[in-house]
Amino acid sequence: MLKNAIKTNTYTASLLIAMLSLPAGPAAHAASGEAIYQATCNTCHDSGAGLAPRLTHAEDWAQRWPRGRAALREAAIKGVPNSAMAAKGGFVQLSDAEVVAAVDYMLARSGYRESASVKPATLSPTVVTPQTSNAPVDDATLLQQVAEGLRRDLAPAGAQIESVEGKLLVRGVNIRVSVRNSVVTLEGAPEKSDVIARAEKITRSFRSVQRVDNRMVAAGLLDFD
Repeated sequence: MLKNAIKTNTYTASLLIAMLSLPAGPAAHAASGEAIYQATCNTCHDSGAGLAPRLTHAEDWAQRWPRGRAALREAAIKGVPNSAMAAKGGFVQLSDAEVVAAVDYMLARSGYRESASVKPATLSPTVVTPQTSNAPVDDATLLQQVAEGLRRDLAPAGAQIESVEGKLLVRGVNIRVSVRNSVVTLEGAPEKSDVIARAEKITRSFRSVQRVDNRMVAAGLLDFD
């Protein structure tokens, strides 16, 4: 109970300080999402801790935007199972409206556009979506992009990405991804042998990838009598 009280008081104080810095009138209401973000969300979303999409980094949000604003709001309110995103970010004292305001602020700062939020119904789950930017990215960003691409195009619905000893494990397809100097290493033993070639093709679709070191083997090849 003491721990929860400290957390609540810290949130209340932070939010009060942030709100006092806002202008009065309608502008204050419009900026309230920023105040809530600074008081409760910035620890993870400024740094990317726990694979949280970073504020103003459009590439971190690109795979989330197709779900639409309503789905992203709901995920923030209810949390995302098997991830670092707890319901309301762990600040259960927040109202749903406050969470929505914070989400809308993050989306606006990160370049979200409603017109790009709807995924075409005919899109195949195995279609590779290439990067939309020609600009190179660092190894950490490329690692997250590749892992998310594999999860989206190969893993079953609801599969999660976990960080394991500096690598990202894509659950559902049993693929571990690591990146060094833009060289992507794929490891693991997928249940289906065709996943190995498809995973390499998806990885090569990212423009920042210089080379793919494919060390995967089909799970059946590891069986012994």
